[in-house]
Amino acid sequence: MDQTEAKFVRLTTQPVFPLLCALSAPAIGGMLITAVYNAADSYFVSKINDSAVGSIGVIFSFMAVIQAVGFMCGHGAGNFMSRELGKKNYEDSGRIAVTGAVIAFLFGTVLAVGGLCFLDPLALFLGSTPTILPYAREYLRYILIAAPFQTAALTINNQLRFQGNARQGMIGIGFGAVLNMGLDPVLISVAGLGVTGAGISTMVSQIISFFLLVFFTFRGGNMPMKLRRFTPSGRFLQEIFRGGIPSFGRQVIGSVATVLLNYALKPYGDNAIAAMAVVSKVAMLLLSVVIGLGQGFQPVCGMNYGAKRYDRVLKAFFITVASSTAVLLVGAAVGMVFAEPIVSVFASEEATVAIGVRALRYQLIPAVFSAFYLIGSMMLQNLGKSLRATVMAVCRQGIVFMPLILLLPRLFGLTGALAAQPVSDLISCCIGFPMVLSQIKELRAMQATPLDSMPSNRKEKSSL
Repeated sequence: MDQTEAKFVRLTTQPVFPLLCALSAPAIGGMLITAVYNAADSYFVSKINDSAVGSIGVIFSFMAVIQAVGFMCGHGAGNFMSRELGKKNYEDSGRIAVTGAVIAFLFGTVLAVGGLCFLDPLALFLGSTPTILPYAREYLRYILIAAPFQTAALTINNQLRFQGNARQGMIGIGFGAVLNMGLDPVLISVAGLGVTGAGISTMVSQIISFFLLVFFTFRGGNMPMKLRRFTPSGRFLQEIFRGGIPSFGRQVIGSVATVLLNYALKPYGDNAIAAMAVVSKVAMLLLSVVIGLGQGFQPVCGMNYGAKRYDRVLKAFFITVASSTAVLLVGAAVGMVFAEPIVSVFASEEATVAIGVRALRYQLIPAVFSAFYLIGSMMLQNLGKSLRATVMAVCRQGIVFMPLILLLPRLFGLTGALAAQPVSDLISCCIGFPMVLSQIKELRAMQATPLDSMPSNRKEKSSL
């Protein structure tokens, strides 16, 4: 039995709970490492001043666009791959893997060239104030240079995960993250490069991660990145965009939401912008665990759906939701109690800390409801239910958030700006829950289909 076939057997027959643990652990590790190294930039830059910290928060909204391209191509190709691997269609799986990575690199190149040509206007558009602009300009320059490598690296990382090799993806992304954390203090403080040093360290780490991930595609029974397999056919492009649009929409809408939030915070000065930059990084640390659990769930979901093992899809979903809810509740409790010391790690000015503490506590209020919504959205996307997945993806920071961020600050000032996201989260949960419940009902109906209607090699009893 070759390694690709062995992965199929493992994902469709191994007991669900230990399988999820094995797949989620490296995904969580990779997400946490990424979140920590994003936070590391803010930590070391905070030693300069809070305007420099604000520049990281401003540019983060454009980094979300770069990530959107990587996630779109990675999730679009990866969802298709996992379903086709469940059908043992290895040829098409390999072709769409290479096609997704190349398309991501080309999109990243377009973003890089366009951004470098309009560097200052872009930084101002993202919400830079006159005092933040000099720092934002320098940081953004190096983020743009690395954009093609970051988009392709994120695509390959997601493809490795959908093939059941999240550990290799974690190593590839994690190595770059650790390198970035090591370079930050050297370039920012020792070499005295300030925000420029943070940008250079991020750029170098992302380029190295890209080459390491490409290397891993030739190991462990993965689909190798051989350029001759590049097949930009209408069918493959349709699958990439159809399966990836929910991720793209989620990230781009998130980027636009951050820009609108920065504009809403501008009247309250650099302290408010810096405080929200800090809170976003802290909240991302907690959310990374939930996303990692969801990423461990996705290959199990996709491959078992392709193999018609709907009972395993449902069991994996409920285990993941329960685990994610527990994580969010514990994290929310810790964040509520220790909000001030947590924010103080990344901010030095008293006004910034005070705003950050309020914002962090507001952000943690919807935690109890968020897991079902987030994992449900990932399941819909994984199963190819692109319309429902897209609606859920754009609700939280788009359809619901944007009107709120325009309205609430006018009514309640700074409090309204800080409360817009948690209020949006609660409303979005009310919208998304029926969509997820409808899919669960559909899976249960499919599960009830007599085994005689399934292919003979799928009739074996599930080992749950």
